[in-house]
Amino acid sequence: MHAKKFIDDVAASNTSLLALYAQGRQGQTRLGAMLDALALADGQRQQVLAMIRLAIDDTTYQLVCGIEGSASLGDSQQDYTLLGEDGNTLTGALDSLLYERLNP
Repeated sequence: MHAKKFIDDVAASNTSLLALYAQGRQGQTRLGAMLDALALADGQRQQVLAMIRLAIDDTTYQLVCGIEGSASLGDSQQDYTLLGEDGNTLTGALDSLLYERLNP
């Protein structure tokens, strides 16, 4: 695996998670069930889902920046090395690749 494929997979996971939330109770997530319980109008529901998407993307970006060492994770800031099972080093450009992917 290479860094770009890893970031594509991360972005796809974010999209999949949002899709589960959007299904409400049928997505079998607690957040989806809570969203259904609010009984929002369609426009309001879409606004909430847009905010959830932003929160997912921001959290993912913060975590990736923490792995890359360009932001802290908790109280520490250091570089980590992420390796694929094929031995390829994935870290080194993940934060910029994810930023570009999330902000086309």
